[in-house]
This record gives sequence, structure tokens and C-alpha cells, in this order.
Amino acid sequence: MIDRFEVEFLPVGAGEKSGDCILFHYFEDNEEKILVYDGGTKKSGEALVNHVKKYYGKEKIDYLVNSHPDMDHVSGLIYIVENLEVGEIWMHKPWEHSQRIRELFHDNRMTDVSLSNRLKEKLVMANQLSCLAEDKGIPVYEPYEGDLIGPFVVLSPDEDWYLKTLLPDFAKSPEKSRVSVLDSFQFGVESLKESVKSFVFENLKDEYLPDDVTTSAENNSSVILYGDFNNQGYLLTGDSGVEALTRACEYANRNGYRLKEYIKFTQVPHHGSRRNVSTKALNAMFGEPYVEDFNNHDFNRVAFISASESSKKHPRDRVVNAFIRRGFKVLATKGVTKRHRLRMPNRDGWSKSETLKFCDRVEEI
Repeated sequence: MIDRFEVEFLPVGAGEKSGDCILFHYFEDNEEKILVYDGGTKKSGEALVNHVKKYYGKEKIDYLVNSHPDMDHVSGLIYIVENLEVGEIWMHKPWEHSQRIRELFHDNRMTDVSLSNRLKEKLVMANQLSCLAEDKGIPVYEPYEGDLIGPFVVLSPDEDWYLKTLLPDFAKSPEKSRVSVLDSFQFGVESLKESVKSFVFENLKDEYLPDDVTTSAENNSSVILYGDFNNQGYLLTGDSGVEALTRACEYANRNGYRLKEYIKFTQVPHHGSRRNVSTKALNAMFGEPYVEDFNNHDFNRVAFISASESSKKHPRDRVVNAFIRRGFKVLATKGVTKRHRLRMPNRDGWSKSETLKFCDRVEEI
């Protein structure tokens, strides 16, 4: 039984580039354990190692989870494995599935070996982490729907969806290399839109998150974790998008995890991006917004956002508003470690963080 714990989001990134570096420190039947969910950059990985030694007095990570292979999530994990003892690692290893997915690329010149090698090259940091684990004799497991990682259950992705749909569509996969020019053009268009964006007004009652937003296959492959501690649900989402969140809800519903009722803490997906959540997906996972007597509602839920200190895009005010409507106190790292705890001691010099406020003037979609 887990009776005391803390979850901490360490700051990651500079400029518009954000990342995730998350600790879950807990006591289970008086045994102290640590789960790391992503390590951000090498700099944040180093900060995490120092944090664990300073505040926990520990030299070991029991469970290390890489949500997905983006560099701003995996790079710091390499430093952690190099500098701390690690019990087990949970990560996807796409290069080991080339035989099962090669036919989906429709390229007769490609062999299982060549596809595997090219995936290793494209996902170089993830492959480096896997190789480092092998050198150190650390067991590595691939996380799929229903797997248990310490006190958490994996809600998404399921193995079939990951291998047959997401993996072949990774932007870093070989077949996608031909669209790099188009991707660059689209990024330029997005940057232009940011510079000339307009604003609209929102209120507590009405929500205008579009339901047709999409994100990359890499983001949707994020390992979504859910833990239930004495009927208090804790959710880690990585960079998941609407489809992944929807699938996670469907799995939870089939297996009796009552997310709407129990979730008390959540990670806001993808640093608060507007392309990763919709009203429909949020309603399914957290319930509909509180419309009546909102100002007198007891906000007893917490949402953390990993966002670079100087980012203007993360988090989006429109997304923050959506979580506030559902009874969440929303906090963003913005260069400072954020800590949420249950029956864990105070720390000297640490003070209560300010929550983000509802914004009635938001960027137009």
C-alpha cells in the first residue's frame, strides 16, 4: 500500500523548446522507491541526478520510463543511467520490430536489417539509451496497454496500434524523409501565424477547443501511465494527442478505472499545446466543465505543465482555461521545479507555487 508520495516536475528547455523530466517518489509498505518518467535534456538529467541525491538521499532509480523517443524526453535519461543505479527501463525499441513492419513501407529494396539500422540512426538517442542499458545489464521492457510499471498501469499505446499504425508513420521513419521540405514549409507557416495571431474572448461557461486537432505519431506513441492511490488518480501523459487520450480512456473504461471520478493529478499533454487536446477528449477523461456555481467550487485537482521558462507558445491560455473549467489548479514549471505531495515533509526554502489564472483573452485558433 502506498501511503505517502510526491511527484515533481523539473524544468526543461530554453526558448520555445520544452521537455519533460518527472519524478515520482513514494513509499510502498514502508519501502522507498523512485520512478522517473522522461529525463528531458542532458542538463535536466544532470539536475535530476543531483535532486535525487540531495532531497531523497538515494543512488538508485527503481523504474525509468521513456514516454517516447523525442530528444527532449530521452537525452537526460542517458545521463541518469550513466550516473545512478537503475532497476529497470521501460521504453519502445522500434528497430527490433523491422520484420513485423517492413511490409508496411512498400519498398522491395528494404530488408529487415536495413530498416532496423535506419530506425536506429533516426532514433539515435533512444537507441543509445537501449545500448547503454544492455552494457550495464539493466533489463529493458517495452510498455504497452495493460502493463504494470511499479504502481502505475499503462493505458496507451496498445501493441497493435503502435506497431501497425504509429511506428510506420513516425516522421523520423525512412518513408517520411521525402516530406521534409513540406514539413519545413508548414513550420514556417505556423511561425508566421504566431507573429500575426489575433485574439478572442472566452468565459467560464463556453469552451471552443476544436475536435479536429492532430499531433505526430511520435507524440501519440507516448506511454500514458495511471496510478490509483487510495481512490486518488494520478495521470502522466507525455506528449499524447487526442487519439491517444481517447484510446487511453476507452481502455480505462473497459477495465474499471474511473478516471473522471478519481483523477486528482494530471500532467497536461505536450506542454499545454493547443494541438493535443479537445473538448471531447477532456470530457471523456476528466468530465465536463463546471458551469454552475463555478466561483464557489472547491478546486481539489492539480494539473502540472512542463514548459520552458521563456516559451510564448507553452502553455496555451486556451488549454489552461480548459483545465481550470474542470476544477484543476494549474501550475507550469517555467524554469522552476514544481512539487505536489501527500504526507511528505516540507523542505526548507521551498514555498507554495502560484497557480495560473483563467484568461478571458486568448489566442484565436
